[in-house]
Amino acid sequence: MLRTTITVAREDVEEALDLLLPLLPAGVFQTPLGELTEIAWHGDPPLQDPRPALGALLRSWEECELPDDPQAWRRLLGRGWTVGDRIHVRAPEDESAPDGLEEIVVDAASGAFGGGGHPTTRHCLELMLGLEEPGGSFADLGCGAGILAVFAARLGYAPVIAVDVEARSVESTRANARRNGVEVAVAVVDLIEQPPPPAATIAANVPLQIHQVLAERLVASTVLVSGISRDGAADALEAYRAQGYDERRRVESHGWTTLLVSR
Repeated sequence: MLRTTITVAREDVEEALDLLLPLLPAGVFQTPLGELTEIAWHGDPPLQDPRPALGALLRSWEECELPDDPQAWRRLLGRGWTVGDRIHVRAPEDESAPDGLEEIVVDAASGAFGGGGHPTTRHCLELMLGLEEPGGSFADLGCGAGILAVFAARLGYAPVIAVDVEARSVESTRANARRNGVEVAVAVVDLIEQPPPPAATIAANVPLQIHQVLAERLVASTVLVSGISRDGAADALEAYRAQGYDERRRVESHGWTTLLVSR
């Protein structure tokens, strides 16, 4: 697997991420290096080479093939990070949470999306922490590595179900639920062809075209509408408003938008 690592000046990180993240839907990992910040991603190169757009922001660019041993390269994929000064999310190889923080351990090394490297995942976590009196049923649609499902179960939602079109994502979610000692039912579901599971609260971190199908099928009272670009937010909101949902809150960063809607 190819790993790409770049460095930019610390003050240029936000601008660099604005340019990179629309090209890298699986997200990136950041590591502070004093006056510089390392930004890394793994997998196939983006369809569009970001170097011309980065221009003078780019201090270095390095590509290397990761070793075949998964345990050797997992340590390169990220560092822990904290949500709302309350819960620390980390990979199994990262250091434990700082004192006083609850911890969630998520391994996305199988290639499943959603280990926390993408703004859409972090947006959902932030909005989930802001919901009053969390509880009742919860569904994670497009679960990837299952971080939202695990997070929901840890917050007190039950039952929790997670679905994804990719079998590797379902297996990753199942493993992460066991790792964190929570109950999550998982299933392979094609949300275009099959009805979504019913739940009172739903997090859907999926592309715009799937939201436009989902909006007509959901019975949830609260939906986190994620996985959409800032340019697609109006179309997503229109689809949900047509079904009686109203926008309650939104979070935006690096060209991505997540909406909290309810009815």
